[in-house]
Amino acid sequence: MLVIIAAGAFFFRGGHPTAHYLTFYKGHTDEAIYQLQVKPGELLILKYIHSSDRTPVTALFEIQEDGLLLLEEKYSWYGAGLESGANLEFSFEADQVRVSGYDRFFEKLPLRVARTVPQEVVLKDQGISISLNHLAPGGTLLVIVIDEQ
Repeated sequence: MLVIIAAGAFFFRGGHPTAHYLTFYKGHTDEAIYQLQVKPGELLILKYIHSSDRTPVTALFEIQEDGLLLLEEKYSWYGAGLESGANLEFSFEADQVRVSGYDRFFEKLPLRVARTVPQEVVLKDQGISISLNHLAPGGTLLVIVIDEQ
């Protein structure tokens, strides 16, 4: 009986496995301006230049079924708004500070497109780079979500 129910559920869904998409929404609307298929477990890198301290920042996320898990950040030197404090792991490699040990999950990751510096999202496993500055004009709020279809 259980086999029949499972088979029925499979055929009811059209026989297709669930697909996950990295979706960029314009602000807090339903307007998707860019979408790309991803797999849970893939790594996403956010690269930008810190607005006031001008240090390059790299944030590493793991794509999960329902959001993004922050794994680590790297930057050349500490600037305002960058992580510090207890319960995090800090290591120093050549000219970079590496911060890990986060317990931070994002169902939605809001980002404001910069007006003066480039911002880039890289899907490491796919070798794809997405320039936020080409998706929307500076000042635009983008919300990154992992959608399931």
